[in-house]
Amino acid sequence: MTKIIKHEWHTVDSQYSFDLTIEKLQEIYPDKSDEELNELLSDTMFNIDQVIEDALNNGIDIEWEPEYDDWVTDRKGGYEITYDIVDEDS
Repeated sequence: MTKIIKHEWHTVDSQYSFDLTIEKLQEIYPDKSDEELNELLSDTMFNIDQVIEDALNNGIDIEWEPEYDDWVTDRKGGYEITYDIVDEDS
């Protein structure tokens, strides 16, 4: 017997959010002044990757909340299908 396996390769977008507050920044950067932290928050071009990395390095937990997820079972298209043949006799 030969079994054929169908793979559906989906590209999905799962989004999570958290509110970056002055209080959270104070936890991440305890050595910075409130003025420096407020300046960071007001800068729309700050490096969020660095802030997240600094939080993790300092043991600060970021509590992500589900925001959006496009895993929907009745989607039409938007994925690639491949097949594998598995020989169960061997």
